Amino acid sequence: MADETYEVDEIVDELLNKKRGIKEIIKEMKNVSELMVDLAYSAILFNNDDLAEEVKGLEEEMNKLRLQIEISAMLAARTSEDASKLSGIIRVAAAAESISNAAEKIADTVLRDIELHPVLKEALEEAEETVQRVVVKAKSEIDGMAIKNIRDNKKYAVDILCIKRGGKWIFDPKWESKVKAKDMVIVTGFKENVEQFKDLVK
Repeated sequence: MADETYEVDEIVDELLNKKRGIKEIIKEMKNVSELMVDLAYSAILFNNDDLAEEVKGLEEEMNKLRLQIEISAMLAARTSEDASKLSGIIRVAAAAESISNAAEKIADTVLRDIELHPVLKEALEEAEETVQRVVVKAKSEIDGMAIKNIRDNKKYAVDILCIKRGGKWIFDPKWESKVKAKDMVIVTGFKENVEQFKDLVK
C-alpha cells in the first residue's frame, strides 16, 4: 500500500509540475497501444523474445498513463457536469489499455514458447512491413542525425516510431529530434529496408 501511495503522489507531482493535459496523455496512450500491437505481432513473426519483452515493459507504461488520466480527471472535475464529461475520457483510456493488454497476451505467447498455428504464421509472414528495435552503436552514421533527415534519406527508407533513451521512452518524436548513440529506436518499414537499416547503423 505504501508503494502505491508513493506512486500516486509522484504522478500528481509530475502532472502539476509538467502541467500535462488530458489530451496529451490520451494521445500518448494511443501511440503506446499502437506500438505495442505492432511489436507484439513482429515478436510472433520473428519469434523474437526481445520485442516481446519490450511489449511487457510498455504495459507498465500504459498502467502509469491510465493512472495519470484518472488523477487528471479527478483534479479537473469541479462539478457533477464536469465529472460526467470526463467519464467519457476515462472510458477511452480504459479502451486503449484493453488494447495494450491484448498485445501483452500476444507477446506472452512468444515468451512462453507457444507454437503458432501454421495458418496464423503464414498470414503474418505475408505482411510486407515489419517493426524492429535497433540499438544505435557508437560512431554509427546516424548518431546525431535528425529524424527528418533519416526519414528523407532514401538509403534508410524507414520510419522511427519512438526512441528509448536512458530507460525512458520518447513517443512520437519530433522531426528535429536527434538520434544518439546507445539509443534504442523502434523502426518500421518494408522488411528489406528495415534489415538494410539495421546493417547500416551497426
